[in-house]
Amino acid sequence: MISDIFEINMLLDFYKPLLSEKQQKVMSMYYVYDFSLSEIADELNITKQAVSDNIKRAEQNLRFFEKNLKLVSKHGENKEDNKKLRRLIEKLKLNSKDMDLETLEEITTIIFKSEEV
Repeated sequence: MISDIFEINMLLDFYKPLLSEKQQKVMSMYYVYDFSLSEIADELNITKQAVSDNIKRAEQNLRFFEKNLKLVSKHGENKEDNKKLRRLIEKLKLNSKDMDLETLEEITTIIFKSEEV
């Protein structure tokens, strides 16, 4: 159950703009703000069944997007690759001269600048 919630939240992070406006609202209320189906139905003036249908359809869409675009899995792979690169750079630093260390620092800054924000 928790892994499903985590999965959907990750998918929402990447693909939420691809959902319809109503699906975006329902999914945010349900997964981000932890509203119940009844609370969402009351807030949006729709039936609980309509809320449930919207959630199911949105979940299917999110999984379809990931199956085809693979942004979440690629993101995870990139994070792992970055960890490996950092370890390798640290190894190189241990056996490098001062000039090489400066170069390695520059390389590290360029490679990982997006992570420092």
